[in-house]
Amino acid sequence: MTRLRLQAWAAILALLITAAFAIHPGPYEMAAFVFFAQPLFLIVFISYAWRVVKDLRQKGVL
Repeated sequence: MTRLRLQAWAAILALLITAAFAIHPGPYEMAAFVFFAQPLFLIVFISYAWRVVKDLRQKGVL
């Protein structure tokens, strides 16, 4: 789990930006959501999937 610390913090940041946009949907919050939160979610998903596949290959499952 310690290997996923960066991904966890990036997901938390993306969720905070998303919550700010959901609570107060203004133009700045929308820009932050579109240009920062959504790409962060994508980066977190890809890097998490990469770590899982890498770990499964090391253990001989894949």
